[in-house]
Amino acid sequence: MSDYLDTLVDFVDATRLDDVPPAALAHLRSIFADTLVAFAAGMQQPEMKALAARQLAESGGGHAMIVGTGQRCGPIEASALNAAAGCWLEIDEGNLEANGHPGIQVLPAALAVAQQRGASGRAFLEACAIGYEVAGRIGSACDQRMIVHPHGTYGVVGAAVAVAKLCGLPRDRLRELISLAGSSPLAGNRMTMKDGATLRNWYAAHSAQMGQMALRLIEAGFTAPYDGIAPTCNEILFDNFRPDVVVAGLGSRWLLGDGYIKLYPCGRPVHAAIDALRDALARAPQPVRAEDVARIEVRAFQFAAYLNRTDIRNAFATRFSTPFALASVLVHRSHGLECFDEAAAADPLILDLARRVQLAEDAGYTAAWPARQPCDVVLVMNDGSRLSGHCEVMRGEPSNPVDRAEFQAKFMAIGTPVWGEDMAARIHAAALTVDATEDMRLFAGSPGI
Repeated sequence: MSDYLDTLVDFVDATRLDDVPPAALAHLRSIFADTLVAFAAGMQQPEMKALAARQLAESGGGHAMIVGTGQRCGPIEASALNAAAGCWLEIDEGNLEANGHPGIQVLPAALAVAQQRGASGRAFLEACAIGYEVAGRIGSACDQRMIVHPHGTYGVVGAAVAVAKLCGLPRDRLRELISLAGSSPLAGNRMTMKDGATLRNWYAAHSAQMGQMALRLIEAGFTAPYDGIAPTCNEILFDNFRPDVVVAGLGSRWLLGDGYIKLYPCGRPVHAAIDALRDALARAPQPVRAEDVARIEVRAFQFAAYLNRTDIRNAFATRFSTPFALASVLVHRSHGLECFDEAAAADPLILDLARRVQLAEDAGYTAAWPARQPCDVVLVMNDGSRLSGHCEVMRGEPSNPVDRAEFQAKFMAIGTPVWGEDMAARIHAAALTVDATEDMRLFAGSPGI
């Protein structure tokens, strides 16, 4: 008797790049560009530079790029480094329906294996599309526990599927692979990000590594339980797993096209508060100074309210604090990387204002999540006047799209300091036309980027 895993196997085996709807495929190209620049910028952080140096010193060599270094190594090492770097600045894409970030789970492994094998850009995109869709659907089919970080969980399955497509795993072994990958999650917790613990960035590296190892284990003859996904998603890490949701409309409706690309470098739930603040500031008759604000009142859904820390440890912690984000955006009068760097994390004006943010969950707003992401922000001024703003749907969601030119502007702003303007523009153009690449080892016409 067939079950949902057999349906997944049919989808993985039969689906080709031409089956992906044009809009979803266009979004995937944008995801690839956005993920590349997230790799490169994150790789400039001191911790990532130190880790990459250690990995390179002990690596046996290979063809997979460590993006942002101009160097290459084996696919497992490169994918893990890229995945961890891609999380560092919290600028990687995501998908609310998938309850996480499928791209940073799948693309690092797919890119590394495609380069190691000299696969074409079309083969790479096909693997990414199918791996993303499988991971996203598993993530959408269970109730997330707030304490469990989704990186390194269902993403292992998506990475394994993507690698299997690139390596031509026979159909009769796909079910075993999916079940083995589903039995191999990492149990990371969200307190890492609230505490500013950069260990959290390694969680995505687990998907990149374990997705490849799952295939190697299967090819070596290791076996898996009959269904390795259900226990993980229904008893171990998550709750209320719904296999029917995994396969509903599979192949006709693509979650891949319904994700977002970040325009603010912080946790996605925080974006609702920033959008509401920007709405309030747009209504102000004159520029608002932080010194004139007595307090900020916020009503939000559970996840935005959960990110309530004001005892900021470092720059990484700033990205997961709704109060800090509001205070920093208000002080900086901008919403870029400068709002979440070490200087911002130590700014007494920002920290003082963050402590005057009153953040409360609204049960009705929580019930609306994730289809809608309502949030209210009220600036209460020293003179008693009030300035209100509201977000109903965050910028960049399918029902509140932004001009794709903003994605390119983000890429250039983040990529130019790493590569220079001309090379950054070339890499961006190459990412958006990656289908035309005959050999991913020669992506963007460079031995390393």
